[in-house]
Parts: sequence; C-alpha cells; structure tokens
Amino acid sequence: MMGGDGKGQADGVGPGMMGDFGPQADLNLSAEQRGKIAKIQEDARRKQWELMGKMQDEQSHMTEQYYSDNRDDAALSKDYRKMSELRHQMFDLSLSTQKQTDAVLTKEQRGKSRRNGYGMSGK
Repeated sequence: MMGGDGKGQADGVGPGMMGDFGPQADLNLSAEQRGKIAKIQEDARRKQWELMGKMQDEQSHMTEQYYSDNRDDAALSKDYRKMSELRHQMFDLSLSTQKQTDAVLTKEQRGKSRRNGYGMSGK
C-alpha cells in the first residue's frame, strides 16, 4: 500500500500530504496544490486541537459540577450549551476547510473528489 522508499514516503510526499498513498492521490494534484492544501489542513488541525482542548476543559468542569454535593443544574445546562457551541464551531471549521480546499482544486478535480466521496465522509 505504501509507495516510495517503504518508510511512509512516496515521491517525497509523506502521509497526509496526498502522496500516491493519500486519500486524494487519484486527483493528480500539482505540487503547488499539494502545498496549499497541506497549509489549509495544518491550519485546520491547529484550530481543531484548540477547540478539542476547550471541549475537554469544559467536560472536566461539567463532570466536577455533576458530582458535586451542591450540583447546580442551571450551571450544568449552561456548560452543556457551551459544549454544543464548541461542537458547532468544529463543524463550521470542517465546512470552511472543505470550501478552502475546493478553491484550490480545478472543476474536474472537485467533481472527481465528490464522486469518490472525499470530504465529509473522512476518506
């Protein structure tokens, strides 16, 4: 399944960089497109990890409140809404990332990408 030197490298492009074993290899991306998409993905990854960290902090806070001797249901409900908003932000980030990636692709590549089910499906 791996190409190149057998160490996760294929034509100088590593995993997740859409090399010949990456999920969008059949789109025949140019080096410029691969670079732009890699930057988009890196920016999205950083933002997603930040949101996930906030969600973990909020979950920890909720757990602490939930098992408190003086549980405040209104505060828990408010914290739950915060968690929902963070999830919503993650979803919006995925939409934005896909839109930015689509802008890098040609019309033909976008069509092929959609036919192959890339994007929301996680392929």
